[in-house]
Amino acid sequence: MNVSRFIGLSSAVLLTWLGFTFFHEVPQERHPKQERFSSETAKSPLLQNTEKATASFNE
Repeated sequence: MNVSRFIGLSSAVLLTWLGFTFFHEVPQERHPKQERFSSETAKSPLLQNTEKATASFNE
């Protein structure tokens, strides 16, 4: 077995084990949630600061 095959197989096994453990050990409420935002919703403070900095730079 060459080194690249060993690394690929061991990383696949590790990823599978971590995923299985996460979904069976972590409660459903603690799973990360992805929310969809429309353009009308409030933006994150980091994004607002970036937009302000970009606007002042372009002036």
